[in-house]
Amino acid sequence: LRTFRHVAGMTPYQFLLRTRLHRAAVQLRASDEAISTIALDAGFNDLSTFNRRFKREMGEAPGAYRARRSSRPG
Repeated sequence: LRTFRHVAGMTPYQFLLRTRLHRAAVQLRASDEAISTIALDAGFNDLSTFNRRFKREMGEAPGAYRARRSSRPG
């Protein structure tokens, strides 16, 4: 655990959470999937927790992130 934290600069839980949120960000950019479905796919059972964590990590709410960074046409 200490080695992981020393090398990665964060705990394994923080690393896992960051990985899940970044994967969700990719889904938000690339799909029309409902945000609640993406949150569940990322392992969040509570949408408000997902929204709060996503905003803390990415700097904006999932809906705003999708609107500004969507790679979907239209």
